[in-house]
Parts: sequence; structure tokens; C-alpha cells
Amino acid sequence: MRLIYVAGKGGVGKSVCSASTALWTSKQGLNTLAFSMDRAHSLSDILEVEIGGHPRRIADGLYAYEPDIDREAKSFFSRYKHMLTALFGLFEMEVRPEDFGSFPGVAEMIFMEKLYDVYAEDQYAVVVIDSAPTAMVLPLLQLPNVTTGFVTRLLGIKSKWMGILNMLEPGFGDAILKEARRLRAKSETMRDALLDPSISTISVVTIPEKAAVMETRRLIETVEGHGVFVDSIIINHVMEGGCDCSYCARRRNSQARYMDELQEAYGEKRIAHLFDFGAEIKGEDAIEKVAWELYGKGQLVL
Repeated sequence: MRLIYVAGKGGVGKSVCSASTALWTSKQGLNTLAFSMDRAHSLSDILEVEIGGHPRRIADGLYAYEPDIDREAKSFFSRYKHMLTALFGLFEMEVRPEDFGSFPGVAEMIFMEKLYDVYAEDQYAVVVIDSAPTAMVLPLLQLPNVTTGFVTRLLGIKSKWMGILNMLEPGFGDAILKEARRLRAKSETMRDALLDPSISTISVVTIPEKAAVMETRRLIETVEGHGVFVDSIIINHVMEGGCDCSYCARRRNSQARYMDELQEAYGEKRIAHLFDFGAEIKGEDAIEKVAWELYGKGQLVL
């Protein structure tokens, strides 16, 4: 299985690039899943199909999946209820399953586990991950350390406290350890897959503006600082020539400066330029045009 993570700042066109990549690989004869890790679920709008909380067939060889965080949060809480009860109990907090999904970091854990399920089932040749604006790759790298630390601390107090916990509720202490170990194993599997360049590819989408370029550089430095290689950058909404008015000239000059900055900093990576189409990208025909610009013209290679 090949995992293609599409990351970047919110609003730069990640979902369009994700959908285009998934459509391209499916048309190359590869069974492909477009997997959304963005709670906004833009893939449904772009594909013009209500995807829902289960993998749905979009076209021959192309499927899409947008996990419903509110629904999945309740299911996740029930699978790890002993561990979560103990964890929140340390802070004297009582959490209801229906409120669990609103806690910071919970969506990342749920998306990670759903992606693990897809990875473990191994039904697709390619999975294109439309990452959340905060870049899901970072929680995937950090979660194993968090769960490992939690399990280590539990093991450290096992002899003293687990017996007491089991007396309060039969099997409660043992269930905490079992659930924590299971979550750690899943997160470690996905982290290892992300660190393996033969399995995972990361493409960062940006636009040629100051804030977006700065965030792109921070994202690449942070991800690669964890040992994950970013192999390509897509610069979206690039202005074409044709208009010589002062506004367009100034904007093209401004964009050129930021594109040159990215080229100078990351010349060893593949850098694709995606011109502004002047309209929303929606539906298979529009997505296929984007896919051709990126892959058909050889700017990016999968």
C-alpha cells in the first residue's frame, strides 16, 4: 500500500490536490481511497458526492471516506473507556461520551485509528490522505511517545495500584493497560509507515503569499526534523500572464518572489506550479484537469 499525505495551511487547496491525486492514481489502474482527515470534509463538496462515514465508491477504482468525528468519538470512547476514565480521573474530570469529540487532540487520535484500520485491511493500492490544516503527520509522529509514556507510568504503579483498581471494579486496572497498549501499537504502526519512504509520500500544498510560504517552511522543517521526508511542493493559485494592468503585474511580481524563495530553499524537491483556474474546482471534469496539470504534464511523479 502507498500512503500519500497532502498537507499544508488551511485554504490553499489541499482537498483539490488530494482529489486530483486520487483520481489520477485510480485512472492508472490503482485501487485508490481518498481519505479525509479534515473535519470540514471538503472532499464531498469537491467530488460533488455525499461521501459519508464509510468508504464510498466514486468511480471505477476510486473510493472516498470522510469519518464522522462526532459519531466515531462515541465509539472510540467505548473502546478505550477504562483508559480514558483513568486519564481524565487524574484531573478530576468526568467526561461524557457525547462530549468527548470536542476535546483537543481527540480528532487526531480518531483519524489515526481509522487510518490504521484502512492500512491494516490493505484493500487499496493507494490511500491519499487529505490532512487537516494542522498537519496530521505531526500527531501521528507524537502519539506513540504519548501513549508509551502513559503505559510506562501505568506499569510503574501497577504493583501498587492496579490491585486496588481491580478491587473497585473487577478487571478495571488490567483493562486500562490492555487499552493503552492497543492504542500504542496502532499509533506505532502508523508512525513507522509514515517514516518509511517506500510506503509514505508527503506533498505540501501552498500559495505564493508570505503567510502561506512561511507556514510551509515551518511545516517542512518540523516534519523533516522528525525524520519524515517531504518529496514535493505544489504551489497553487499561480497567476498566468496575459494581462498587463498594474494590479496583475504587481501580483505576478510578488508571486514570483515567493516562488523563487521556495525554489531556492527546496530545489532538490519536485515543485509543481498550478495556475489559477479562475473558478471553483468541482466535479470529475475539473478535478481531471488539475490532475493532468500536476501529473499528466510530468510536474509530479508518483
